[in-house]
Amino acid sequence: MYNEFKIMFEEGDECLTKGICSVNPTLSSLHEIILLYLIGVSFYYTKLDDSQIVNKNDIKNALLYSLFTIITNADYTQELFHSIIVKLYDHIMQLRALYEKLCAEKNLEMQPLKTYFKYSKDFDLTDAIRKGEKYFIKKSQSLSVRQKDLYDIAIFLCKNIGIKLIELKKIGKDNEKSYSTILSLLNSLNPGNFSEESIKQVLENGIEVSYDLTKTIFYTQVELYGEMTMTDVSFSTEVGKAILVSGFDFKQLEMVLDAVEGTDINVYTHGLEMLMAHSFSKLHSHKNLKGHFGAGLESSLIDFASFPGPILMTKGTLQRIDYLFRGRLFTFDPIAPMGVVKLKDNIEPLINSAHESKGFSHSQTKPSMKVGFNEKEILKLMDNIIDKINKKEIKNLYFVGLCNAQNFAYKEYFTKFFELLPKDSFVFSLSYPLNGENVFHLDSFYDYTLVYKCLKKLRENFSMNNLNLHMFLTKCDKHTISNLLYLKHIKIKDVYMCKCPPTLIGPSIITTLQEVFGVKEFSEPKTDIEKTLQNG
Repeated sequence: MYNEFKIMFEEGDECLTKGICSVNPTLSSLHEIILLYLIGVSFYYTKLDDSQIVNKNDIKNALLYSLFTIITNADYTQELFHSIIVKLYDHIMQLRALYEKLCAEKNLEMQPLKTYFKYSKDFDLTDAIRKGEKYFIKKSQSLSVRQKDLYDIAIFLCKNIGIKLIELKKIGKDNEKSYSTILSLLNSLNPGNFSEESIKQVLENGIEVSYDLTKTIFYTQVELYGEMTMTDVSFSTEVGKAILVSGFDFKQLEMVLDAVEGTDINVYTHGLEMLMAHSFSKLHSHKNLKGHFGAGLESSLIDFASFPGPILMTKGTLQRIDYLFRGRLFTFDPIAPMGVVKLKDNIEPLINSAHESKGFSHSQTKPSMKVGFNEKEILKLMDNIIDKINKKEIKNLYFVGLCNAQNFAYKEYFTKFFELLPKDSFVFSLSYPLNGENVFHLDSFYDYTLVYKCLKKLRENFSMNNLNLHMFLTKCDKHTISNLLYLKHIKIKDVYMCKCPPTLIGPSIITTLQEVFGVKEFSEPKTDIEKTLQNG
């Protein structure tokens, strides 16, 4: 059996070794209370037509802000927590009043919000923590294991849509359907009327919205930052003052690059999403953008500690490390974690910190990495693949990705996997760097956009039910569940996932993904190939 624990620790994943991605019980209890309020808002909101709701923008802002605090594991002060609860409570009461009025005017029977929770706006943190734990236990006792897993999967999808919506808003656009989808997902979680079938239907709708957001974000980035191209990204460092930009906000990266233009301050990116910024021509052309630093968010403790300059966090992250770097972390985010300097309209404190920091005293050379892709080249390749499928020269098509890290954990697995494949199979690999007669490797690193473009091309030419297409996902992250569900939603025959750290996806949820949605886990190369060929 392939050693999954070896895989996890080979990557130096501090989510496991240090527990920095974990949500502590206290924070989890506060999340539980906020979710109960969000479910209350969603229940009444979904009972009304948009025309009947007078303060939609206020509700949308409160929804996204509350969800943001959960996504980013914000440190709740009494003031922050109270302000969130008061706003959500007021929205619940206003929406309920509108619903009561509607029922009275149209002689409708008013459906009650079935909950074991009494809404109030007088919570203090201590009381909220105690009650959050109490209601979490009640919820767990009222739901079966399968229902609890579906509940958690819906929360994953809520967060995924929330993350993408926040990312979209940061680059100047919005998506109305996303708000109603989040509200529908939340409404399906009400323990009083929880139904496996209804939640599955809501998940189907949510998956489509998540996919639309992915497309919109990509094409908006192209509009703003130029066409994506294949780019060689340096992981080396140069002598001099430096700023690290971590997260996903390309607009803030651009702001930093504009601010340091003409100075001797070098800029480095950090994290998977920010790595992709180098592939956009407008950002890549900045002389002060020197490369990418560190192993990524899972290794933030080491990366941040070894970076000799200020760090701009362009999103609140899952890592509970802020207290270790007081005075060196900055953010424009709505909520600044403890120990992080909150910037408003002025970027000068970040620039001044860079001037005052020691910077890199000596250079360090490391291998570079390619990111991005040439769309015309890829679509030409897909035309060739489609032609060979039609001629029966390709009977099984495999996509392997999406992590071409230099310490790629599944090298041994895929070396054997590619050796065992029949000659009438073809592999499109975004992970393991091997080209061959029936293997095409694209050094694009981490890009779901590319995979979705290829799948769109296939779907235009074939029925997915009749196409022997097999997906092998080699990276676990915050988007994994939504991507797995989308791939199954569009009828991909086989979807395999790598071993995920339990801090990201719990074993029980993986079991439900397997039993309910037909997702599989990597086992042995020979066994997995035989299974795909049987399905082919």
